[in-house]
Amino acid sequence: MPVTVAGCHAWFHPAGGTPLGQGVILVGPEGHEALLAHRGLRDLATRCAALGLPALRIDHPGTGDSPGDRFRLEAVREAILGAIDWMRAEAGCAAVALAGLRLGALLAAQAAARRPGDVAALLLLAPVAQGRTHRRHMLLAAQVGGGRDDRADGIEVGGHHWAAEELEDLAGADLSAALCRAAAPRVLVMDGEAGAARRVAPAVAFEAFEGLDRFLAPAHEARIPVEAFARAAAWLAEDAPPAGTLPAVREAEPRPVGGGTTERVIRFGPGGALAGVLCSPAPAAARRTAALLLNTGANGHVGVGRFGVRLARRLAASGIPSLRMDLPGLGDSEAPEGADPALAPDPFGEGLLPAARAGRDALAATGASRCLVIGLCSGAHVALRLALLDPRIDGLALFNLPAFDRSQGGAPALDGGPPPGEAPWARRPRMLWRRLKAEADRGLAALGIETGLDAPSAWMRRLAARRVHVLLGYSRGDRGLRELRAHFGRRGRRLAAFPLVRCRVLDGTEHALAPLAMQAEAAALIEDAALRLDSAAAPLGANTPRRDQPAPGGLADLALPAR
Repeated sequence: MPVTVAGCHAWFHPAGGTPLGQGVILVGPEGHEALLAHRGLRDLATRCAALGLPALRIDHPGTGDSPGDRFRLEAVREAILGAIDWMRAEAGCAAVALAGLRLGALLAAQAAARRPGDVAALLLLAPVAQGRTHRRHMLLAAQVGGGRDDRADGIEVGGHHWAAEELEDLAGADLSAALCRAAAPRVLVMDGEAGAARRVAPAVAFEAFEGLDRFLAPAHEARIPVEAFARAAAWLAEDAPPAGTLPAVREAEPRPVGGGTTERVIRFGPGGALAGVLCSPAPAAARRTAALLLNTGANGHVGVGRFGVRLARRLAASGIPSLRMDLPGLGDSEAPEGADPALAPDPFGEGLLPAARAGRDALAATGASRCLVIGLCSGAHVALRLALLDPRIDGLALFNLPAFDRSQGGAPALDGGPPPGEAPWARRPRMLWRRLKAEADRGLAALGIETGLDAPSAWMRRLAARRVHVLLGYSRGDRGLRELRAHFGRRGRRLAAFPLVRCRVLDGTEHALAPLAMQAEAAALIEDAALRLDSAAAPLGANTPRRDQPAPGGLADLALPAR
């Protein structure tokens, strides 16, 4: 259940089975590693709860879904101490253990050192041993990624800003020194190399962390190390005292995040299996248009470089409420029954569409009469399909759409790769053939003859007939521009036939929009699209009899030309 701990957003996992008197606080890493580790830490928390250990996952101050936009190491340490107090006072835990991953492991040890002997156990997963070494790696990453590297201002790594004073704080952090001061009765280090871990903490227990390399991989390729996490949860449960009567934990109230904007986690969909964060502006400023933000790849709703959170709060400042949701098996939504717990679902799977429809239902329940669906990469793919199926979708903001029709392009890769089995030498003839079909399709459609030769052209005509606003955005040089050209000419010049369609190329090359400058440019375009949609005079979707209900029909309808 969502809870507020030390002013931060957190998830509490109540104990199942026979409750134990020891709680576990999971301290994740920061920045891009936090995004990659989200599914795995949720799996670990679920395993702990199943063994009777109440577990808490907390977003650091200024990160994830927590308020603020500035990450500070000292604020994280204080939040960890506040979480320990919360677990005792609110969750009734007689003892508390800390489980940290990467930088989170170092910060957990430092927080425990503030209260020697107070933490019952420390589980350190692939810990950062020396802050100065981690700082050096981030400086290199900032240079490679083109982020700011002015030491007076700080650096940018993967869409996250590190202030200069935070880099200095990090440089002085040492895991061995923190462990000596913490005096925790039980410490376990799980890492990839036994020698490296023992040099860091020779007096503590060590286990190999199998599967670490596959775990902290791009989310759509990552595999949760279920066996390692099962051993970790079992170790945390060892010697845990029995529990008395545990109090009922209260679910979080709407949380203020600044400027009159509030956020609250909602559960929706069949059985409440889907999760999302509803970001609401001040009631007096709320508009009739709401935004639905879909996942990018297999990442959670926070978004790459925290783009989902920043965008939602920017829209709220302009009066646009939003729901940043997790599709099944992603982020904090439940996976479909029978799914492999170690793997993320296919982010392009057509089975995600019913869940996206449920997101529109959730926005309708808040009173939103118009809906703008926003997606990046795979999220753009799902958003386009949703708009073709559901007449309640009034606008689309699609960024780096890999392919309009994945049967013709973009199927094997997330960035608009060739169709399966296509030989490199055949790409140019195939692209020429697709362009000729698209031109023929447009010419015949102008005569009133719908042939379905080019499905994306027919889809765009269908959306135009419903007066759906469409924004297409691409990173400079993105491979999705090749797909745009195949169907609508260079830089989409044929889209000029549709007055409500706009196409923009961003001043940046990163596909996931991680750099802060690219995020700001994309957010400005999306905000403008939302306000244009909200100010449209004519009621949208007037040709749809019952706009409060999704359209019937299945995915086969997508291949049919517009009537």
